[in-house]
Amino acid sequence: MPFYLTTDNFPKSSFMNRNIFPENWMHFPRIPNEYLLFMINDGTLYISEDAVKYELHAGDMLLLEPGHFHVGYKTSFVDYYFIHMPSDTFQPIDLESRNELMNYFQQNKHNYYKSDPFGYELYDSLKPLIPKNMHLDNSVFSQIHSKMEEVTFSLASRDEYYKLICSKTILDILICLSKCYLDHITSAASNTEFSANKDIRVEHVLSFLQNLYQTRITGKDIEEQLHMNFDYLNRLFKTQIGMTIFEYLRILRINKAKEFLANSNMKIFEIAALTGFPNEYHFNRVFTNVVGISPGKYRRFI
Repeated sequence: MPFYLTTDNFPKSSFMNRNIFPENWMHFPRIPNEYLLFMINDGTLYISEDAVKYELHAGDMLLLEPGHFHVGYKTSFVDYYFIHMPSDTFQPIDLESRNELMNYFQQNKHNYYKSDPFGYELYDSLKPLIPKNMHLDNSVFSQIHSKMEEVTFSLASRDEYYKLICSKTILDILICLSKCYLDHITSAASNTEFSANKDIRVEHVLSFLQNLYQTRITGKDIEEQLHMNFDYLNRLFKTQIGMTIFEYLRILRINKAKEFLANSNMKIFEIAALTGFPNEYHFNRVFTNVVGISPGKYRRFI
């Protein structure tokens, strides 16, 4: 018996493609009933939305909103990609200051590290943030160019899965834009605690724990590995990850244990040893405290 894929919650587009217009072209006036994402490949697009003028060049993106009047205000050659999306695709959010934006992205990161990798909660808690207007560097725009060309090829070749390819591409592009937006904000925040949003020292701690979680790890081990004071590093880690180093290590070990419980027939004491716990009793106590049920019950319920 086959199964069909439900597509109700996929990103959708009524139309997405590439437009190339000559020097005497100017965008026509309209009030759309959907979002329009413009990404400029070459030339210049002169367009205003509710009397706010935008001059878009190669690498620029602009998100036009439903119910708002937009029109061109000057002729010019332009080559751009566009995506039309339903009016419920985005939810406006009242974040104006750089600190508010950084706190939003920081909370996304904290949610990620605290989440259960075997659950669905991240779909609700992790929301990509898309800017109104932004310039994309060449490497980012090159990725978008490749993804949009895949869409135009599938349309031209009459691929029956064209709309699903559109959905996949939209999600890829929006994630790409959100990551780029975060990079823009953090690079501009050079004198704030957020300037090192991906502090290399924290990344080294994460890699160290990921590689050695099976072994006994102390604060002194981490100090010697990174050649810096553990207390300072622990504060830095908590600011960026949302928990202390050993709180994160505990969650990492429990998540690894869940993998073994779900995908092997190893005994509980074997899993405890493989995930860095000194004995089965300690493993049972920590697992129950974090997950809410014992490892044995967890294995029976999955």
